[in-house]
Amino acid sequence: MPVPYPDDSPSGGFLTAYQGRFDLYSAGHTHTAPVTVEQWDSEPAADTRMPWDESAEAEFVSGSGEIAIWSDGRDHELSPLAPGTWKVKVYCAGREEVERICDDDGVADGVEIYLMKFWPAS
Repeated sequence: MPVPYPDDSPSGGFLTAYQGRFDLYSAGHTHTAPVTVEQWDSEPAADTRMPWDESAEAEFVSGSGEIAIWSDGRDHELSPLAPGTWKVKVYCAGREEVERICDDDGVADGVEIYLMKFWPAS
């Protein structure tokens, strides 16, 4: 990767795109956040299943079609994509609550949640 994580990555944003990856910045620390991944044939409508705290979009190039989710290490691997250029829209909820809990108690498992929607870039 041209920009190693986390040493040369900026902090404080929500979504930052890099060559071959994108970084998400949680509102908390030392917690587990559930992630749902969806693949669409074309750009999906805005997600209204819940009130989202944040959403952002990026372009993602996958040479293998594989998606790897990392925190302190390679936690999960998914292979739903074909190799190529994809768009991703990421939604997040629970940010204020996870920040409060992590500041007060230290651990807020399952409070902050993510939804990632991928579709082919045109």
